[in-house]
Amino acid sequence: MIRLILLYFIAFFLAFLGFVAVELFVKVYVAIFYGGGFGWDIRDTKFVIVNGTLMGLVFSVLATVAWVRNRR
Repeated sequence: MIRLILLYFIAFFLAFLGFVAVELFVKVYVAIFYGGGFGWDIRDTKFVIVNGTLMGLVFSVLATVAWVRNRR
């Protein structure tokens, strides 16, 4: 059971990390190629939190399905 909870934490961490990486890549890309001085906005934080939570939820469902299949 502890492994499943740890798997949930890893799923949410990877989801948040993925969306942070996308946001940072876009900011760096725009700054390099377009010379824009874009900063981290509250909308970016909201994007990462909302989409990271949704993706973490999807990963958690997949982790639960994998866990149940392996227990049989």
